Amino acid sequence: MEAPELTLWNLFLWGVASVLKFVVTPSAMIASGHSAWVAWALTTTGSALGVLGFWHFGKCWFQWLEARMGPRPERGKRIFTPRRRRIVRVKNALGLRGLLLASGLISVPVAATLGAKYFRSQPAAKYLLVLAFALWAAALTTASWLLKQGVS
Repeated sequence: MEAPELTLWNLFLWGVASVLKFVVTPSAMIASGHSAWVAWALTTTGSALGVLGFWHFGKCWFQWLEARMGPRPERGKRIFTPRRRRIVRVKNALGLRGLLLASGLISVPVAATLGAKYFRSQPAAKYLLVLAFALWAAALTTASWLLKQGVS
């Protein structure tokens, strides 16, 4: 089977797909005839650009919310619901390592925004998230390629 043509438009669309639907993009690229290296490179590049974009967008978004809603004392005391308690418990138990492990299963925007909100003070967090997506892309691409080759 001949490899599909990679135009700038196709590169852009695969990059957007890797940001919005990260977990299925490597499989879709392998199924459409791209090599495993191309699938991994495009998925990694798209997710890295997505992490960097949403990391900074998340920071601006939270600042905008704070400016729009006012500082916490003006809004009153935060109600600590069971759901919020559970979120804090999971965040404290798993930390950045948990976000990195789950990053491939949750989307790039969600992982980057959560990272920006909760782990911004950790100097390497943003780059570790990019690395985690690169490793996830390698694992998903390899699994898709092996499945296509008929090797289990």
